[in-house]
Amino acid sequence: MTHAAGSERPAGPRGHWLFGNTEEYDRDRNAFLERCHREYGDVFSFDARTIVVSSPDQVHALLTRTNSDFLAENSPLAGSVDTEQMAADAELWTTTRRAGWQGLHRRVAQAHAERLREIFLRTVGEGEMDVLPTMADFFGRATADFCLSADAAGVPETLAENVAAIDPLSRDSLQLPPWWPSRKVRRFARSRKRLLTLMADIVRRRRGASGASSAEDLLGVLLAAGAAGALNAEGAAGGRQLSDLQIERFLRGIMLAALGVPAAALTWIVYELSTRPDFLARLEEEAAAAGDVPVMGDLPYTEAFVKEVLRLWPPTWLIGRTVRRETELDGWRLKTGDQVLFSLYRLHRDPRWWSDPDRLLPERWLDPRTVPVRHTYLPFGAGPRVCVGTQLGMMQLTLATSWLVSGMSITPSQEAAIVPDFSGLLVPRDLRVRLERRAVRQGA
Repeated sequence: MTHAAGSERPAGPRGHWLFGNTEEYDRDRNAFLERCHREYGDVFSFDARTIVVSSPDQVHALLTRTNSDFLAENSPLAGSVDTEQMAADAELWTTTRRAGWQGLHRRVAQAHAERLREIFLRTVGEGEMDVLPTMADFFGRATADFCLSADAAGVPETLAENVAAIDPLSRDSLQLPPWWPSRKVRRFARSRKRLLTLMADIVRRRRGASGASSAEDLLGVLLAAGAAGALNAEGAAGGRQLSDLQIERFLRGIMLAALGVPAAALTWIVYELSTRPDFLARLEEEAAAAGDVPVMGDLPYTEAFVKEVLRLWPPTWLIGRTVRRETELDGWRLKTGDQVLFSLYRLHRDPRWWSDPDRLLPERWLDPRTVPVRHTYLPFGAGPRVCVGTQLGMMQLTLATSWLVSGMSITPSQEAAIVPDFSGLLVPRDLRVRLERRAVRQGA
């Protein structure tokens, strides 16, 4: 498709005269986007203020220009678009996350891995299992442990309550304003306030305690940021101490992201393990050789398996950005407050970039001759707002997969095919399996 530089709008489906494309989109979101891509190409208009892009270069430009020309919007509620306030919030987040990156250093991560196995064994039991709620429980406890360790009491339950309140709002394309007289809106507001209040109490208590600067978990790293010479906003050493408000909101954002997305990913991993026994022998062999709490380098095939599941089933399957200031993307003119979307699911399965795109092939990550085309594999995003927990998430998913295959037998509980649910995070709808624990293997 060709167009003049600075063209106003790409073509797109006309939709209903009153509701636009929202009704058809909500009936089957992925099918709608796939049809529009076939009809209109790599970029089309969803409505008067929203375009959808699909090519790797378009997606890369959108993500790398985030925080400058585009902004990430995380609220499930509608409101007037104040792009400069969004930009200020983004800078606050970015400043905090620079310190947060240090929370992923090897000592903290390995200490968390030791505790993670105990959390896994306590959470994932035998018998019939509704997979997604179980994995959400596991990651809620795992994330609270990594962020807060000994101060995590009560946090997983409050996190789960907040996620449950966000879910019905995120499933509806029509965002409600925060003043809307709705149970869903009131429930979200209450759960958000409860979680932030709990975070504030924990941060104040830890800051006032002796040894608060000890960096044994993410909160300790953030509290120690100024004194330990964390990076400041310009990237130089010796940054100022982070405020309690920065830390509280950063921890909430990290824990919400690190609960829903990894839980959905591990649910897809369980699905593939329960339906694809051809992968089990190699995974089991690697797990047996690696010991109870292996390091990532000991599990190359398991890590490749996890990467391939994330390619086929990316939980954050649809990503959006808000236009901060009038700009262009691939020659299309965009106004302040416009929205740009892209489907990670479609990008990861595009036959232009992937051979056998719909097949699960872990080997594609083990052969250096099959390196993916640039900007076509983005399960954790990219650019300034790349997921801060990428390394942590891969570690947790890889270890959990190893523990699943070494300690459990997994069989599906239903004969009907699982239906992917694209209404929020991408999940296998109503997946149930039966887990039977085998004899516990002694550590190597």
